[in-house]
Amino acid sequence: MHGRHWMAGVCLAAALTTLARADEVQFTNGDKLTGTVLALADGKLAFDSKVAGKLSIPWSEVATFSSEQPITIVLADESVIVDTVALAEPGSVRTGGTSSVTSQTILLTNAAKLNPEKEEWKGTVVAGAAFNRGNTIKNAGTFNVDALRRGEDDRITFAAGYAAEQTTDVDTHESVTSKRQLFGSLQYDLFFTPKWYGYTNARGEKDGVANLALRFIAGLGLGYQFVETETLKFSIEGGPTWVSENYTDDTENTDYVAARLAWNLDWVFYPEVSFFHNGRWLPSLESRHDQLVGTRTGLRYKLFGDFFGESRVDWTWDSSPADDKKRQDLAVILGLGYGF
Repeated sequence: MHGRHWMAGVCLAAALTTLARADEVQFTNGDKLTGTVLALADGKLAFDSKVAGKLSIPWSEVATFSSEQPITIVLADESVIVDTVALAEPGSVRTGGTSSVTSQTILLTNAAKLNPEKEEWKGTVVAGAAFNRGNTIKNAGTFNVDALRRGEDDRITFAAGYAAEQTTDVDTHESVTSKRQLFGSLQYDLFFTPKWYGYTNARGEKDGVANLALRFIAGLGLGYQFVETETLKFSIEGGPTWVSENYTDDTENTDYVAARLAWNLDWVFYPEVSFFHNGRWLPSLESRHDQLVGTRTGLRYKLFGDFFGESRVDWTWDSSPADDKKRQDLAVILGLGYGF
């Protein structure tokens, strides 16, 4: 019996300790909620409640709150405080203070952000390969890198990829390259408001089979970010663009100014499964015969850890390709990816 009482006492003490360490939010209407303070951004307090799960609480409805763990508070004047906070009079909190820093009262209206996300690169690396032996001898591979750094008022997006395919005749043992594509792009976005931004970008493409030595695209314009959350991101953008195309055969090289319309969608529509679709349309402003269209559409599904599988369809259309070449290319790609 004594052993059981001792165990019960330990469990009760552990439970009380857990409760004592919980953060607390008090609302302007007098209600209270315990859990963990996560972050404050765009006038919303992210809070992980023990009962209700993760919540997004309007900052205007918070009277005061506490945090047992040190949090980062960015004030309206951009000064930063890292400390624990305790409940205080409505409309304020009080920092814990240290031996070298005096405790102080902070007005909630003066707090711009809590635990702001670090500005760091995030992205994916995806690789795919296929090998055929027997009646067909073929080697194929793809490699893509996508990376993004999101700052408070800007965004940098980088992408690069390579795809190659080689087929060998079983009888003559002669090899033919049926695909050799390479591209790289970089874009910088500067946000004027939470939704509107200006951009400048550049992209280079090579396609050995299509006799494209180099296609260089550079432009600037305006974009609108309709939504940008953890589960859904969608934006459109457009502006003037310069296109320069150089070929390896007798096809005449071209340079022209085009309009640009681009769109980007990322949607986590089911836990650990996401859909993405992005594209661009570049109609020439000098000749209706010069147009470029490119889209990338696919699914990503988590496998384990930071690894995921990817099923993707890449489609491009060039209204004026090199001589004797087709206007469109379609590729279906299955790959293994890693997120960082």
